[in-house]
Parts: sequence; structure tokens; C-alpha cells
Amino acid sequence: MSKPVKRRASRSDELARLRAEVASLRGAVELLHRIGILVGGELELEPACYAVLTATTAGVGIGLNRAMLFLADPTDRRKLRGLAAVGPSDRGEADRVWRSIEADAHDLEALYEAGLRHHQHPGELDRRVRATSLDARGATPVALALMRDDLVVAEGTDDAGGLFDLPTALAAPLHDSKGVCGVLYADDCFTGRRLDPATQLVFRMVAEHAGRAIANARRFEEVAGAARTDALTGLRHHGAFMTDLRREAAAALEQGRSLGLAMIDLDGFKQVNDTLGHLAGDALLAGLATRMRGVVRGGEGVYRYGGDEFAALAPGADRAGIALVGQRLREAIVGQPFAVGEGEKIRITCSIGVAALPEDAGDATALVEAADRAMFRAKASGKDAVASAR
Repeated sequence: MSKPVKRRASRSDELARLRAEVASLRGAVELLHRIGILVGGELELEPACYAVLTATTAGVGIGLNRAMLFLADPTDRRKLRGLAAVGPSDRGEADRVWRSIEADAHDLEALYEAGLRHHQHPGELDRRVRATSLDARGATPVALALMRDDLVVAEGTDDAGGLFDLPTALAAPLHDSKGVCGVLYADDCFTGRRLDPATQLVFRMVAEHAGRAIANARRFEEVAGAARTDALTGLRHHGAFMTDLRREAAAALEQGRSLGLAMIDLDGFKQVNDTLGHLAGDALLAGLATRMRGVVRGGEGVYRYGGDEFAALAPGADRAGIALVGQRLREAIVGQPFAVGEGEKIRITCSIGVAALPEDAGDATALVEAADRAMFRAKASGKDAVASAR
């Protein structure tokens, strides 16, 4: 009588195992559907990357501790460049993050939206990955996934200074229309958890979503970038300036930091057009844009506001900081003559008005008005000067 009992127990165990497997697969399919909606809803590159990374790491997503994106360098296919990353930098930060997620009971979309509001201020891991260049033919998990065009699990070496946690490493290839273009990497470096086969499959399929989303976002940004660019100078135009200004002003006010604005107007530009012709005037504007691009620093942006007027945004710069930016731009403009034709060179000066939020204004519109008023004071005081709002 014992044998039938054993058979029934064996069948019962098998049914329980199959039910658990089906439940796991059903959960994986549901998660993949939610991730697909989240990732597919973004057109711009940074939000698309953040959607992928959030879905990979969030406790309501796949739940891995860290995730990183690497793309093949278009100018050197032997290199992989870090694109973005999400995850704690140490175990203490990991514990704080997980407690916060559990306390707030975020769903995937809410967690993504909350993180996206702060993604312009990258954490330590993100900064490290963005500065990383890997050998695409090496033996890191990322390089192996790229070369094999297949999922790599807990394999490879680390020649990136301890960036990867090899025992829990996962790396899956990204594809665009031309083939393998990068890698999604993730690990459980703090928990040491190993993923079951169903979750590994979801991870691989998330990478498929990621490849398409990133490829689409890059194409979108190329087209949108051309639409936002002034054809003559190559600078972003007035509409793009207003979009960036409103975004940076909102972020500055929310996060309690400064935003500096410089409005730059050329002195005597009409005379250049009247005496040397409009082609010379165009050459001057193009040369001016090149020179200003050469002196702006990381995070700063320069725009063609309209005609012979330009603008420069400097996130984080207070009144004193934006005054220094204004002086740097003025010195670049007046320091050397501009070539405007066959053997023709001219010198030109400019008047610059600077203002900072929140010291001189309470919102984006008021900031432009304050910098404009300062620019007119610079004109009135004799030109070739930088004037502050107060």
C-alpha cells in the first residue's frame, strides 16, 4: 500500500511545482507588459534610459540592486561607453532606499516618475558609469554579452575597478535596426540573490525593449535637435531656449538651487550689415557662436535668442557666478577679431546683462526680464560691459 501513496505524493509535488512555475511565468509576463508600457512611452533618451533602469532595479520591477546601460561607441566599435546607471553606491544607501520604497508602497510608474524628477542630479554610481569606457572585446560580462549576442549570467572578469559584481552579474545585449548596439547590465551586489530562470528571461526581454526604446529615442533626439537648432549658428534657437529655461527654473526652485542667465547683445551689429553686407554679418554671427561654445563649461548652454542677441544659461550659478560667466563670454567676444570674408577681419564688442534666480527673480519670465534690464544698463553705461540685475 505504500507505493501508491508515494506515487500520489510524487504527483502532488509535481503539480505544486508546475503551479509555482506557471504562477512565476504569469507574474513575469504581467511585469514585462507593465515594463513595456513604461519604456515605450518615452521618446527622449534620458527618460527612456531611466525607465529601463527603474524597471530593472525597482522592488516593484525585476528588483535587482543595480542596473547599468552601455552603448557601442559609434566612432570606435572597439569601445563600450557607459550611458547611465541606477542603484545605491553602498549597502547603507541600499538599506535606506529599500526602506523608503517599502514605506511608500510605490508602484512601478509612480517610482519612475518620482525618480525622473531627480535624474538630472546623478548619483555616484551614475557618474561613475557615465565616465566608464570598456574594451568591447574584453572579458567583462558586458563585453561577453555584446560579443555573444546572448545573456551572460555570473560570468566574466572585471577590468573596470570593481564596477561589476561577478557572482550575481547579468548582462543582456541591446539591439537596434543594425544589430547589437549595447548591453543592459544588472546585479544583486548587496543581497547576493541569484535570479530564477523566469526572471532571467524577463531581464533578457527587458533588454530587447530597451534596445528599441533607446534606438527610437536617439533618432527622435536627432530629428528634434535639428528642429531646435538655428541653421546659421548651430546653436539652439529661441523656442529651445524657452523650453530649457522653464525646465531649469522649475528644477532650481524645487531643489533650492540657483540658476543664472546672461543676455548678450552685440554692439553696432547693424553697421556691420550696412557697411560690409549681410554675408559678412552672417559670418560674424557664426564665428561668434563658435567662440562662445568654446568657452562655456559643463552644464552651461548658449542659445541664439534672436537677431544679434544671444543667451547663456548656467544652472547652479548665483548672481556672482553668472557675472563671472558673463565676463568670460565678453572676453571671448572682444579678445580677437572675427574673419568675415576674403582677408576681412573685424572686431566687435557686446553688452551683457546677467541675473540669477532666486536672487533677482521668482520665475523664468521674471529672470529674462531682469537680465534684459541689466543688458540695457550695460548699453547705457557705454557698451562693452557686463551689468548685473542689481
